[in-house]
Amino acid sequence: MKKTLSIVLCLVLMLGLFAGCASKPADNTTPNTSAPADTKATEPADTKTTEPAATEPAGEPKYINDNASELTGTVRFYTAFAGANGTDALIEEFNKYYPNVKVEYEVYKNNGDGNVAADTSIMAGNVDVILSFGVSNTSDRWTNGMLMDITDRLAEDNLDLVKEWGTDTYKYEDRVYAFPSGGLSIYVAINKDKWDAAGLGEVPSAWTWDEYLDACRKMTEKGADGKTVVYGGSDFNQTDYWTYSIRQSKGMNAFYTADGNADFDNPLFAKILQREIDAENEGIWYSKANYLADSTKSRDMFLNGTNASTVESILTRYIVAGDPQFKITYAPYPVNEKGETNYMGGAIPNSFVCVTANTKNPDASYAFAKFLATYGSKYMYAAGHASTWTGVDTSDIVSVVFGSVDEAKKYIDVDAFGKYVVAAGEPAYSEDNITAFSDIQSLVNQYTKAALNGEVTVEEAMKEIQAGAQEAIDDAKK
Repeated sequence: MKKTLSIVLCLVLMLGLFAGCASKPADNTTPNTSAPADTKATEPADTKTTEPAATEPAGEPKYINDNASELTGTVRFYTAFAGANGTDALIEEFNKYYPNVKVEYEVYKNNGDGNVAADTSIMAGNVDVILSFGVSNTSDRWTNGMLMDITDRLAEDNLDLVKEWGTDTYKYEDRVYAFPSGGLSIYVAINKDKWDAAGLGEVPSAWTWDEYLDACRKMTEKGADGKTVVYGGSDFNQTDYWTYSIRQSKGMNAFYTADGNADFDNPLFAKILQREIDAENEGIWYSKANYLADSTKSRDMFLNGTNASTVESILTRYIVAGDPQFKITYAPYPVNEKGETNYMGGAIPNSFVCVTANTKNPDASYAFAKFLATYGSKYMYAAGHASTWTGVDTSDIVSVVFGSVDEAKKYIDVDAFGKYVVAAGEPAYSEDNITAFSDIQSLVNQYTKAALNGEVTVEEAMKEIQAGAQEAIDDAKK
């Protein structure tokens, strides 16, 4: 399979070279939280250094180079975010520190075809830094020698992965090829007017799914004909978002057992999906089947007042344009069992800042990547994403998104935003096993839709996913 994909990519590369410069692709800022199809690249020469892994950094972290004003060069940056969604402002601030480094960017689509095109551009030597989405895509790039080993540079700058970004999970053969600095923050957004009207008191700092659904029940409003006119809540509109509740409990490698087999016969999977379907059937949650049928977005249904609350991850960038006629507050993602660690508490690593192995300007490229992973990570919020950097400042982020803290207060509870959306330093789910991930994700989406539409029971769906996932894992290990 890998050989076949390598041949295909080589053909794509040759065609790309003959075609010359292409027009800038369309913007695609919707996060792809599911790992896209595997896009194995032709294996270039081994660029990994052979020195032993660096020891833990000692001393003050160096976020800005000492020679920043003297550094020169051009950095070609591949990102999924258009200029208006934080990229222009990011580069402008970077140039305040590095005035002689020119950053040029291309916007690529974060989907299967877009990632193949990005890999082709990397191999052609046209990319210096890439904002790479998903563990599957990023690990493909480092295992195929497409990314620069930054282990020693991190040590020289006294940058410790755990202290700075909360995890050192994302390594290859104990070396570092990416800053795990981009994330998704998943939380519950609440219409505070509806919350108060239901007499629910203080918004909780921790709660279970039973407690959240009870609050949804109390915020639900029905007309004289008994039909729901305001839904108490909603899941995010993407098919697989119910699986984040599994991630919340397990903390790591949600789809797999400890020994690497499929885990969909774990009763928690069926319990969670059935819980969502039951809430929709009761009329206290807006139907995900409707979201999928007509491409409605959960953020729109929340901002227009149809849903009193919603599980969200990219709401932030849409609030000002949506101009809600109520104040938004936030609560943490609910837990399955009271007292368990909430691995949805912090931003989940979702995107990685990487320097390419064949960059023409390694020093300038690393300086830009380091800036994006630290001081510049606040601009991720302008695109609705989040940062895993522990040094983020809530006031900086709200200023990026809303213009100022005072302006933000017109729309949101800024303190709650800091606690549950920024959520710096909180526990966060991670993955280091992606065996047959794309195949498994496809099965999850297929049978989730079937269960939501009443074509199969939840138990039947889990049985099919378990069988298919295990077969895919076994095939991948051959």
